[in-house]
Amino acid sequence: MTRLGIVALVIAAAAAGCSGKHKTASTTGEPVIARRLSVGWGFQPAETEMTDVFLATTDETGKQVSTSIGRYKGTCTMITPAKEMNALTGASCTTSGGGGTELHAVVRPDEIIIMQLGVTPGATPDPMAREQVTSIKIPLGISVEAAK
Repeated sequence: MTRLGIVALVIAAAAAGCSGKHKTASTTGEPVIARRLSVGWGFQPAETEMTDVFLATTDETGKQVSTSIGRYKGTCTMITPAKEMNALTGASCTTSGGGGTELHAVVRPDEIIIMQLGVTPGATPDPMAREQVTSIKIPLGISVEAAK
């Protein structure tokens, strides 16, 4: 009987130890979240014919940071810049006369550069005529997308 008791004890111990789950030292149980940043524009009407422009960045955790870009003449809206501008997203501030300013968010590996360009109705904008307004540092290796 002692042999049968020992065999039963070994089988019970083996069954209790094998729960079907395999654990490793590197598994924390939390899902891996890809690092990403969503970029969008914010507009706040100011004085007559003026608009305060902001660039809002939201990371994968939902943390949002708003950066003031400046005050521009006209009414501002979000746009998709021309392909030759090589910009992720843009904003257009148009005056009642039709001219105005375009702002472009250009993504580099460790920063987002905000460029401005004066626009005239009927004229094709020149990418080389843009001037840098500001830059916003971002972590290396993060995926940046335009907010919808």
